[in-house]
Amino acid sequence: MVDSWLVDWSRSERLPFYTRANAGEVLPDPASPLGWTLVFEEGLLPGWYRGFVEFGIYGPEEFNTPPRIPVVGIFGGYFYLNLSHMRLLGLRLGADLAEFDAGLLGSHPDTPPYEPHPDDVNPDLSAKAAATIGEILGRSSFPEIDEDRARTAALAQDRPDLTAMTDAELVARARSFAWELDNGFARHDYSSLASTIGPSILAGLCASIGEPGLQLELISGLGDVDSASPSWGLWRLSRDANASTEVTALFDEGPEAVLAAISDPQTDATRAFAESVADFMRESGSRGPNEWDIHALSWESDPLQPLKLVNGIRRASDADSPQARHDRLEARRRAAADRLRTAFAGNDETLGTLEMALASTTLCVPARERTKATCVAVVNEVRMTIRELGRRGVAAGLYAKPEDVMMLLSSELERYVADPLAFRELIAARLSDYEELFELDPPFIIASDPPPLSEWERRTERSLPPLREGEVLAGLGGGAGRYTGRVCVLHDPADMVRLEPGDVLVAPFTDAAWTPLFLIAGAVVVDVGAMNSHAVVVSRELGIPSVLSVTTGTKQLLDGMEVTVDGTAGTVTVDSAPAGATV
Repeated sequence: MVDSWLVDWSRSERLPFYTRANAGEVLPDPASPLGWTLVFEEGLLPGWYRGFVEFGIYGPEEFNTPPRIPVVGIFGGYFYLNLSHMRLLGLRLGADLAEFDAGLLGSHPDTPPYEPHPDDVNPDLSAKAAATIGEILGRSSFPEIDEDRARTAALAQDRPDLTAMTDAELVARARSFAWELDNGFARHDYSSLASTIGPSILAGLCASIGEPGLQLELISGLGDVDSASPSWGLWRLSRDANASTEVTALFDEGPEAVLAAISDPQTDATRAFAESVADFMRESGSRGPNEWDIHALSWESDPLQPLKLVNGIRRASDADSPQARHDRLEARRRAAADRLRTAFAGNDETLGTLEMALASTTLCVPARERTKATCVAVVNEVRMTIRELGRRGVAAGLYAKPEDVMMLLSSELERYVADPLAFRELIAARLSDYEELFELDPPFIIASDPPPLSEWERRTERSLPPLREGEVLAGLGGGAGRYTGRVCVLHDPADMVRLEPGDVLVAPFTDAAWTPLFLIAGAVVVDVGAMNSHAVVVSRELGIPSVLSVTTGTKQLLDGMEVTVDGTAGTVTVDSAPAGATV
């Protein structure tokens, strides 16, 4: 194995600590060379930094060292958030760092202590950030975010015929999205920070009356959340499938039979279902597993993926529809807000703060997911453009799959276009090295220079004893409530057929591709993630308890165990571990 991956970074001296918390759901797999250099280093990361400057977190040149701007890092091919940067962000926003760490990392034993730096405290920047927060609390809409989403949602519809473009034109088109990526992530910074303000105020108000768990009720069932929208679209497809005996019979044969039928529909039923799938793809085709890396397959590039998810969802009861769930959660959220209003009756100042926080939460939490969807739509346009280049490479016998072209660096694209054959052996060698990275078990926290990759722990080497009856995993509470059910450990959403209605889904991470599984599961437990992670947002919108950042859930919870998930307390308790429980 190589000592380091092609696109690995060195640790920042000024901001030296890194974590996979939240990062694991952005890029769960090792980063492809082209995905990292073209999309991240040349597009997303400049906007990532600019967004923090505009908000008031950083000065314009404080950490502006392109392309390796140290708000993130990449080690062993794996994507990390810069923990030191996150702490500096919290510090300049006036957060309590112990609480900040707990919200990001849970109680992870490897958490390094905060190391003060004389430049960490910057009153001018803190004042600018405070002014931005004040501006956010006064907003009633974000038309610029909505305009970005509408514009980028139209990219697929307005896409030219890629097969008619020359190789050079394809590369130029892929590069042309750098501004959209930059703009999209700058907006995502703004909305991400904005989305924490209202919930933080609500948390303080709930704690002040001795009901801290009430905060989760107040930020659930908000509606119009783009990260949850694929579940609505896939649900509609599942109901369309169930309404047609012909389509149901095709699904009984398998999703492959459905795909073949709708690819060349010969009956009214298959034509109607094909149109329903086309509508879904127009809305959510850019989503999929590992959707931030152009090497991964979006639902548009692999339509069998969403059909497999529909095949699982069609078993769910009509009573579990996203709309029915939303209606129940909205009623609970309104009741929780009324409880606070009653508690603060007669205190006009506190009531005013409550209403401001409720309004900000309702506006800003969905806005964060909208800016994320905007970024993902642009990433998919880069993906589909480069995949056409890869398709031609496959036709020329240079490699086996269109995504193999993602082993190139951005700096090599023009030379590849001039002489593709010259890169055949290089791509093959990189593919071999890339596949070996999947064997690595990346450390959750990096606090010192990582060793050569040959010394990293392998996933197959890390063996932990299963939990016994009565033992508890502690993490971060995401979706409120308690639920007891049978464990189903999944490492890939494509294995959804194993998940029975009401099972406790245990996963290493979740992204948009996992969203439909939340419609089947009774509760969700995730190894990595923080309070704004995908699992939290979706579990709140669908009304199921969730616990994240448990670190070892997929290794110590076994299929068949019965557990109680307490999404308010952030715990998973093993109630029984039958002898037949399996990994």
